[in-house]
Order: sequence, then C-alpha cells, then structure tokens
Amino acid sequence: MAVSAQRILETLQDRLNALTGGKAVTADTDLVGDLGLDSLQVMELLMEMEDAFDISIPVNVMADVRTVGELAGAVQVLLA
Repeated sequence: MAVSAQRILETLQDRLNALTGGKAVTADTDLVGDLGLDSLQVMELLMEMEDAFDISIPVNVMADVRTVGELAGAVQVLLA
C-alpha cells in the first residue's frame, strides 16, 4: 500500500510538534535553523519515522535533508 506524501508530511508535523512544543511546521521549515533541533532530536525523529512507516532510514540520508519537506520526500522514496 502506497503512503501519500501528505500523510508522511502530517506524520512528520505531528512528531515535530511534540519535539518542539507546538511550533508551526510546514514543508519549508528547516529542521535545525527554524526548529533548533539538535543531533539527538533529529535521530529521535528518524527513529519515530522508521517506527511509523516500518522502514529503515540510512543516517546518510540526513546529509541531503534540511527541511521537513525534504525529509518527507526521502521517506516517500524509501517507501516506494
């Protein structure tokens, strides 16, 4: 079953709202610059996304990811 980009983005937004205390999150939100996530929080986010979608996200994926939308896209590629 394919997972829509919108569902991935919504799941990310829910997880990030929990991590950031409810800061506004959009596809263009920078994980570090806008939300101030540290490396531990980013790893927690990755693990939560792995659990939510039953996938394994390689750590090197984060080298190419800066925004919520880019992370959602990377998850969608792994689900394809």
